[in-house]
Amino acid sequence: MEKKYSRRNLFKKVFFRREETRDPLFERYKRRNYGLRRYEPIDSSADANRIGNITSGLTPYSGTWNTASALHLLRRTQFGFKVSDANGLVQAGLNSSVNSLLTIPNTVPNPPVNYYQNVFADEGNVPYGSDWTQHAFNSNSIGNTTNFYRITGLSAWNLAQGLNQQLNIKEKMTWFWYHFIPIDFNTVRVSQNIYCATNSARISHEYIQNFRNNALGNFKTLIRNVATQPAMMYYLNNQANTSSAPDENFAREIMELFTLGKDSMSQFTEADVITAAKVLTGWRVQNLNTHPTTTSFVASQHDTSNKTFSAFFNNTTITNNGSAELDAFIDLIFSKSQVVSEYICRRLYRYFVYYDIDANIEANVIVPLAQHFVANNWEIAPVLDKLFKSQHFYDMANYGVYIKSPFDLIIGSMRTFNLNYNVSDATNHHAQYYVWGAINTRFLVPNDQSMGNMPNVAGWPAYHQSPNFHEYWINSNTVQKRAAFIDAIFNGFNLTYNGLTTRIEVDVIAWVSQFSGITIADPDALVNECVTYLLPVDLSSTAKSELKVQNLLSNQVNNSYWTTAWNNYISNPTNVSYTNTVKSRLKSLLLAITQLSEYQLM
Repeated sequence: MEKKYSRRNLFKKVFFRREETRDPLFERYKRRNYGLRRYEPIDSSADANRIGNITSGLTPYSGTWNTASALHLLRRTQFGFKVSDANGLVQAGLNSSVNSLLTIPNTVPNPPVNYYQNVFADEGNVPYGSDWTQHAFNSNSIGNTTNFYRITGLSAWNLAQGLNQQLNIKEKMTWFWYHFIPIDFNTVRVSQNIYCATNSARISHEYIQNFRNNALGNFKTLIRNVATQPAMMYYLNNQANTSSAPDENFAREIMELFTLGKDSMSQFTEADVITAAKVLTGWRVQNLNTHPTTTSFVASQHDTSNKTFSAFFNNTTITNNGSAELDAFIDLIFSKSQVVSEYICRRLYRYFVYYDIDANIEANVIVPLAQHFVANNWEIAPVLDKLFKSQHFYDMANYGVYIKSPFDLIIGSMRTFNLNYNVSDATNHHAQYYVWGAINTRFLVPNDQSMGNMPNVAGWPAYHQSPNFHEYWINSNTVQKRAAFIDAIFNGFNLTYNGLTTRIEVDVIAWVSQFSGITIADPDALVNECVTYLLPVDLSSTAKSELKVQNLLSNQVNNSYWTTAWNNYISNPTNVSYTNTVKSRLKSLLLAITQLSEYQLM
């Protein structure tokens, strides 16, 4: 007897499913566990324990470009999408679609503003609704509370950039850089440096905007800029690094986490960390109490000895040369071009494709991609262009295997279902920031991911921590909160503040209306379209039939039970009874699909 098609356990039912008849290619390639890549045989004569046999590489994709492949590209490069986005990509073709997604307009988003005036008057007299990002406090005692509100608003504002993203890779890349080279907003705020308690929001905003403005730029230039970014100077304490009291924190992380990594080819030593710390002495944020804030070189704080590195760096000596030593050190790191390029390409792969990098993928994807990276002088855009147009990216093995991050689930769902995350009155800033902040604190923070809140300098574990990687998003706590989020957006809730009420609820009729009228009236076609656009893998015909019968047909057997209900609504949409009937059944269908474990994957 067929099991009822209710919510199924994520791990048992997605990765160890046996009872359903699946597409043969999916059966051949889908990931069977979270360790080595194992696959079930197609027939009894095949090897049941084939491991690591994905041999596709960076050869340009020559397969069919269709809705499934366009959706795969969108799921990995966007937080959510509209049906029209996917249809547009299908019509444009692979090359044009990738080119478009990698083209970032030279536009600057509206800055974060004073939204908090009704609760606490800005201590710097920045008016309600005005940009505070260029206002500095010339005190460490006046402005502390204002700075706290600005930090809270900054987290909400960054979330809003994801919610209101355009159809390009800018926000997805911004958050890649942020998790890869992070700061924690609160750590910067509470550091013991003068003026941080009152000005940290401003430099934290500048730090994130550096990533947003250079999302697809030059990696070497990005690293050089980060090295003297005021927020990073405080976060990893290079501000306190002196010749008499060296601090190795940033020196270690710029090599271990940001450029060279910890893979076997990365052989820098502890002595190299000590030497690098000496190179980095003397850089100081001297004007945090003014705007713009800059970092400059203070010769009196610099270690003037010659700095000799290990054999890994060919025993290179950086001679005493003041501020120029920093650039010499960056050049030295990037002289290890194979190590740096392969490490960065692995990090990109684990963010955009999958965590598991076996010998075949290392040889066929990572190594040639890294060579392409170096050949293009450390530019990021050509690397992603080659990856997103490759045979490997569209390999069936990479569809529907990646657990969604909280950003992908929550921001993606809100955008996909076109929820009201922007208030009706754009001048009611307090109400707007309240809505964005509520989404952040109610859904993202409990699921262990929010902009500005970082567990440590290594970033969110799901993107780097072996052996579990993306499994870190799922635990006994977060799995319940993920389910609660889905229930909340379909059952609906109000966010009321400062005289405005914003209703957060999926308009199920509007969502299916993205499809043609003929498709909506046919329950089989409608279920098929909903599955196509909401799930990264197809369901069996039996499963789709159960979804149809249990939801659209209310356990009846004749398709006309739905077709008649829909046609009645179309003929008289103001009829409350007709509207409620189709709304109830559509809500039941979409809720059933999004409660499936497959919806947690991309």
